[in-house]
Amino acid sequence: MNRTIRRRRMAAMALMAIGMTACSGEPDGGSPAAPASPSTEKRARVLSQQQLENAIVDAHDLPGVRVNEIGVGTDGLGNGVIHAARPADTAPSLCAPVSAAADGASGYTPVASVLRIAGTKGNSALLTLVSYRSADAAKVMEELRTSLKSCKGYEVGTGAMKVTYEDVEATDAPPQGDEGVAFRLKWVLEPGKDGLRSPFIVAVIRHGSTLAVYRADSHTPEGSANISRDLVNAQSKLLEAAVHAPS
Repeated sequence: MNRTIRRRRMAAMALMAIGMTACSGEPDGGSPAAPASPSTEKRARVLSQQQLENAIVDAHDLPGVRVNEIGVGTDGLGNGVIHAARPADTAPSLCAPVSAAADGASGYTPVASVLRIAGTKGNSALLTLVSYRSADAAKVMEELRTSLKSCKGYEVGTGAMKVTYEDVEATDAPPQGDEGVAFRLKWVLEPGKDGLRSPFIVAVIRHGSTLAVYRADSHTPEGSANISRDLVNAQSKLLEAAVHAPS
């Protein structure tokens, strides 16, 4: 059964990394950060692809952390690029922002993006850094927050490629960046009342016009998912320095 779960998770990772339309535990943190003031927003710069890659956490910033492109140790699935998600791919459509965020994306076209697996031994997460135009980043957060008020579950894809998610629930986001939104949900591996569900958790933190999306899956259907506080703190520190650096 565990082999089946791993195969399905790998298949989903492949779709997220290569054909991405865009792609119970709590994050270690507290209440969502309050939105930044307009004066702070003006000082934040839009990060380029190179600036975004330069802002990825490494062992110098967090001792013991390992950061790999998607594909390293996973049969060469490739390092996916984030594109704007299509709302029509998600049913019901009110869940589109949640569906996109779970894949590290949104309905807006990014300026640049980076997708990695990051973490320490036994506690890794899918880390997506996405740079947007200044106005778009705040809209992504607003739409996600609104979607979480009504979205309880959704489906993505059609036919044999359809994937179902249930038990969507907003949680507290780590207190980092200008604002944050977090939620948990379950990926339906086997349908039916007694079918398998794999829990995972997503935290989206905005630093100026850059979003950092952390996604951690449970290792077992009965387990919980956790996003490392140390990883979030270290990555947040780097992004804050990057977006507020002199142009």
